[in-house]
Order: sequence, then C-alpha cells, then structure tokens
Amino acid sequence: MTAHATPPPFSDPQWRQVRQLLGALDERQRWWLSGYLTATGTAPDTAAARTDAPHPVLIGYGTETDNCRQLARLLSERCGAAGIATEVIDLARLRPRQLARRDHLVIITATHGDGDPPEPIQAFYQGLMGDDAPKLDNLKFAVLALGDSSYERFCVTGQEFDQRLEALGGERLIARQDCDVDFEQLARDWIARLLEALPKTGNTDAAPGPSPAPASSPFRYDKHHPLTVEVLVNQNLSAADRRQPIHHLELALDQAIPDLLPGDAVGILADNPPELVAAVLDACELSGEQPVTVNDDAQPLVQALRQSRDLTIVGTGFLTFWAEHSNAPALKTLCEAESREQRAFLRQHQLLDLLSQYPAHAPAQALVNALRPLQPRLYDVANSLAELDDELHLTIKAFRYPFRERHEQGIASRYLLDLQPGDPVRLYPHRNTRFRLPDDDAPLILIAEGTGIAPYRAFLQALSQRPQRPPCWLVFAEQRFEEDFLYQLDIQQAHADGVLEQVDTVFYQDRPGASLIDPLLNQIDRLASWIEQGAHLYLCGDKGRLSDLENSLKTALDQRQGDGAWKQLGRNKRLHRNLY
Repeated sequence: MTAHATPPPFSDPQWRQVRQLLGALDERQRWWLSGYLTATGTAPDTAAARTDAPHPVLIGYGTETDNCRQLARLLSERCGAAGIATEVIDLARLRPRQLARRDHLVIITATHGDGDPPEPIQAFYQGLMGDDAPKLDNLKFAVLALGDSSYERFCVTGQEFDQRLEALGGERLIARQDCDVDFEQLARDWIARLLEALPKTGNTDAAPGPSPAPASSPFRYDKHHPLTVEVLVNQNLSAADRRQPIHHLELALDQAIPDLLPGDAVGILADNPPELVAAVLDACELSGEQPVTVNDDAQPLVQALRQSRDLTIVGTGFLTFWAEHSNAPALKTLCEAESREQRAFLRQHQLLDLLSQYPAHAPAQALVNALRPLQPRLYDVANSLAELDDELHLTIKAFRYPFRERHEQGIASRYLLDLQPGDPVRLYPHRNTRFRLPDDDAPLILIAEGTGIAPYRAFLQALSQRPQRPPCWLVFAEQRFEEDFLYQLDIQQAHADGVLEQVDTVFYQDRPGASLIDPLLNQIDRLASWIEQGAHLYLCGDKGRLSDLENSLKTALDQRQGDGAWKQLGRNKRLHRNLY
C-alpha cells in the first residue's frame, strides 16, 4: 500500500467524510474502491502528476510488531508537510532490483530476536544480500534501525542494510540511527535531520491535511490507545502439576474490533506484579505517591512503575544513569567498557540486582525516564470473531526461565495467568496478514507446536462457516495425550464435521524420541500430493523446533520434487510462519 504525502485537495468537512467512509470499509472494499477510482478518474494537471517529475522518496519498512510501519507513516506525514513526495511500502512487497530505478530510499527496520530480519522481509533481505543484487550507484539512502540492546546482535538487520546499500554503490544521506526499545524520541530526532537532506518536490506552503487511517488498521486502538476488556474465564488446559501450565482466557468484547481475523493477534499491555513494584520502591527509598509524568500524562509513581516501565531488563542507558547516582567505581568502569562487555554484565543483572548491589537515591521522575518502556506482548487470537463477536479467546503458556541461581517468571504470562473473572485487561489489535487463511479453496497443512494451536482453532471456526471447505490437515505436538491435548474437543468436533480431513498428533512424553516431523515424513506422499495441488503450509509455535522441522521438510521435499521446490513454496506465498 502506498501513501502519497501531498496535502489532500479537500475541505475539512469533505476530508472528515472521506476518513469516516474509509474507516467503515473492510480491506477488500478499499482495494476495489482504489481500483475503481484509478480506472474512472483522471489525474489533475499538477507538477506532482507530470511524467517528468522525479520519483517520490521510497520509504520501506520491515516489522513484526508494527512499530516500523508506524514510523514510516510518521516520516511520510512529516515529508508531506515539508513538500517532499513519498511512497510507503512494506519491504515484504519490494524486490531489490526495483531499487535500481529509484533515486532516494529510506529503510526503517527492526531486528527480530538475536539478529534475524523480520520474518515477512526475509525474501527482500536475502535478495539484497545475495550476489544478484543490483548496482545502486544512483541511489541515496538512509537507514533507521530498531532493536533491543539486551540482545547481543543489537540492530544488526539495520546495520547490514546500511552497509550493503553502501557496498552496492549507494550514497548515505545521513548516518544510520540505532534505536533501543525506547525508540520514539531518537526516531523523531533522526526524522527531523533526514528531512533536511531529502529533495523537496511539493508546495511547502500548503499545510498538510489530516492523515487517513492506515488501510491495514481502520480502527483506532493501538498500544498508546488500548481497549480495556474484562476477563470472563481463565481456565487451565493442562495438567494441574505442570511446571509451565497453559491457560485458556476468554475476554468480553463490549466494543467491536473491525477486521480482526483468524491469524491476527492482540498486543497485551501487562502490569508488573505488585510485589516487584514494591521492591523497586523500597530499594530506591521512594514513595509510590510521588507524582511523575509518562508521555505527558501525570500519574503517581506506583502507577508508572506498574504499567509503563520495565522492572526486569536493564538497558545500557539505565546503567549509565545508575552509575552516576550510585557513584559506584565498578559501574563507572563498566560504562567506559565496550558495549559487548556491558551487555554481558546486564545479562547477569536484572533491575533489582543492580539496585540492591549498588544502592543509590534518584529523583522519581529521573528514575522513570531512565527505565526502559514496558513492552506489550503479542498473543494469537484463538477464536473467530465471525462466529462469536463479543468474546476474544487467548491461549497463554507460563514462561519460566533460570536466572543466575534462581528461576524467574515472564511478566506478561504471569500477569495473564493470575487474572480472575472481572479483572480488566488492556489490549490492542495486531494484524498479521501474512498468516491469514487464503481466499481460495486450496488445501491447508497446519503444523502446531504447543500454544501454536491457538490461531488454528480460529481457522477451524472460520472454515466451518464456509460453504466450500478446503482439505485441511492438522499436525500438533504437546507433552502428554491425557493432560496436554489442547482444545481436544474442538479438534475432534472439527474432524467429525469434515472441517479437518486429517489429524496427526505427537506427544513427546508418551513417545520418548518422537518428533513433530514424524507424521509428515511418514506420509511424504500425501504431503507432496497436497503441495502439488497448491496447498498452503502453516508453521506456528516454538521457533527453535519449527525451524529445525522446516529445514528437514525442505530437504525431504527438494529430494522428492527437485531442488528449489521448498523455495518455490515461499515465492508463491504459500508458506506462512508464526514463530516465537
């Protein structure tokens, strides 16, 4: 989807009507309307429409959590106000050879996990890094990189893009900016510097009109403006003594969330546990009633620490801050060390470790400013809102991990698993268009590891309402049949109703040595036949296990159908990953 940043030629009342109409349309209606206007309209005779006009600045984004897309749109809006024509595109839809015809490129990208490019832009990444990448001698570029400094390979995807574009002959407009999870101010400052280096092609005197809602998100809920819902049910789906239990949550939707489809997710704004908040306040000798400001919102310190700040992971910015206030020689020495040494230290020290080992006093507002923002967590929607539009279902697994000589719990999963009926939850929708069901009746192969079954439950509910049901094969793995067969009744009912043609399960503790890939390799003829018929293959769940499974499937399929068969599956957009 492209977004042109020239000011809209409408009066304020007309523009409000246009926005209201666009917000009421679904994706297919907007797509049809764009084609209708293109086919029936004529372009005005303006400088922006002349064929000899220079290309608009191409703003490409790569994202999994939507932050980079929002920054791309912000940059486009700022460019429009400055008279700079732009085009915004998801890098997943861009081929590297198209860059040879462009003059200016801005890449805004995240790094996923410990050094991977966002999954949707893998093809673009591999193409740009490959030997067949085009020469870009006429391209001027800039890169904004988002990442998480708690990982060793911080912002590496943006760094690699920056270096590769230069190696291909591109000229850097301004220096790359690497941003941590508290990226917003740094990103805005970088955008301001970039505007000075971009070519102005439009009317800088014209005030920009209000931006329409993004086509991919017509509703207004986001992480800054969440929807508050109420817990209806919190049910343990697994064995009562399981160390990492799995729960099913049902949340009441009193307000509709348009276009939230099977395959999509919601971002949960979890609260820190009260005892952790109290421990931080005690360690800093601060009162929770002290007033502070978070994003221009005045609130007591205890609320800021509970809802807005990460009280577990320490960033390098806080390390510098605490070194200054504690005056600890060890911390001051560490601040002068290489970033790798700092990250190694921080991987062994959570916030409370640092506060207790190096005591200090700091003003409440300064403390809040120095802490990392508490990041939302994405959870796949486990029901189809077309079947039940006033409830939202989620599948949550407790996350526990060893840390030094103790075990810690994940903030988000602990928060969700402790919820009781009637408790409020803040959330926002997150569209995941690459993991949606196809519009046609192609066969479906659904492979799930653990809680990866959640979106498939929504798939089955949606498929049950279709007059023509495509062949559907589910392969699911968990620990024990008797106690960990998640959504067993739903799956059995879907099979009885003909929604599921084939169901294969693997329970690791019941069959030691068994692997999720076993049913697929044991039925390689069926797998190959379905893929030859145009099947879409979905992978959802644990990234490590499913990445290993994908490598093995690639080998098996290439051996049977010829080299490149698996790669062609991805090129045809029939391979869908949702890994975590």
